[in-house]
Amino acid sequence: MAGRRTHAQAAVRSPDAWRSREWRRAVDHHAAVFRRHLADGMLSASSHAVCLGGAQEAMALRELGVFGAVAVAKKRSSPLAVAGSDHQLPFPDSSVDFIFAGRALDSSKRQADLATEAARIMKPDGHLVVLTSGASDAYSLRSLQALFPSLGLLRSREANGRDGSTLRELVFRKHAGISSTTTSSTSSSSLNGNNPASNCTYRDHKHRIIDLAEPLIQEETAKPWISLKRNIKNIKYLPALADIGFKRRYVYVDVGARSHGSSIGSWFRKQYPKQNHTFEVFAVEADPAFHAEYATKKGVTLLPYAAWVRNETLMFEINGGPAGKKKGANSNARKPNGRGMGRIRTSAGATNGVSSGELRRVPAFDLAEWLKRTVSEQDFVVMKMDVEGTEFDLIPRMLDTGAICLVDELFLECHYNRWQRCCPGERSPKYQNTYGECLELFTSLRDSGVLVHQWW
Repeated sequence: MAGRRTHAQAAVRSPDAWRSREWRRAVDHHAAVFRRHLADGMLSASSHAVCLGGAQEAMALRELGVFGAVAVAKKRSSPLAVAGSDHQLPFPDSSVDFIFAGRALDSSKRQADLATEAARIMKPDGHLVVLTSGASDAYSLRSLQALFPSLGLLRSREANGRDGSTLRELVFRKHAGISSTTTSSTSSSSLNGNNPASNCTYRDHKHRIIDLAEPLIQEETAKPWISLKRNIKNIKYLPALADIGFKRRYVYVDVGARSHGSSIGSWFRKQYPKQNHTFEVFAVEADPAFHAEYATKKGVTLLPYAAWVRNETLMFEINGGPAGKKKGANSNARKPNGRGMGRIRTSAGATNGVSSGELRRVPAFDLAEWLKRTVSEQDFVVMKMDVEGTEFDLIPRMLDTGAICLVDELFLECHYNRWQRCCPGERSPKYQNTYGECLELFTSLRDSGVLVHQWW
């Protein structure tokens, strides 16, 4: 590089770096970004500033007079960069005034760890700046915010990337009085469904997604087995409506899973749009006839219990019937031993509708409490529920406990005394609930911020 070198440039021990035009362009670009933050008072000459994107960022800050600026890289490159990683930033708790994350979140494979570490090292009232190609919709913006439960979003605006792309610049400030210990406890209490659904935080971002969803079927149809199957083509999946990239984990819970091929293998793994994310899968199935199969399935955790509103032992009714196709999305799974769809009965032995088939005692667990222990708002949670009428017990429980706030997308089969395919003019005697009650259930879920679909 021709010309006189600045004090900051002279501090770099490798003068060859200054012969690169690309390096110089990068430094100048970042300097233009940082000037705005200096003018806003977020930075000063005495600031302890850390850059997570690269040494050019630290160099730009030093040239602007923030002489203590340093970058974090895989390998140490004194004096501009120290060695560190997404899950271990080499700084003490509450020691940094300003963090420039740049595009680090977009490129990181451990976004939640990086966010936790950034919040840990920040001083109270310190600032964090994130540049991202995501967060363009309300849902993904809230997902990104949820990675920083101890930080408040001060500003969101468009910014120009070095390659000419349009990015979103987000500026966060750490709440005063927040330490790494209180950050952990705040995250645990506020993001794990410890509030009733009426108090779910930040529901607006979910309601905007729901406004884009397919409408609910308002009138009961004479041939529901045809109408619901056709409705599958209208379903708008959440990953098709928003960016789900700023989530800590990706979880699929199949409540009433039956065999692996019933919906996990035939539908979720083949058809659900995952945006290239790997999902943890939980299969909830009380019928022991299906349990052995899951021992050979990788990536699936079997919960061999009945989903219920508390932990207790219940009677499980196994309906008989000829072997054949399970009703459901694109499933050709055979019914082991000719079993029909099973359903639970209360400990008192009562059940709605007609009872048929053998009865077994099975352990049941509180689905809402399990969900609150297992996932958080930082996770992306998809649930399918086909529980033969028990949804009228499970859904109100999840609403009352706030566990429903943790479900991003729900595929629910609602069972009611519908017209029977086998017997024209006759309704199923198996269920007592009406279609109107099912519609109320779907409506209450959407009102609570859950993208629920009418499944079959």
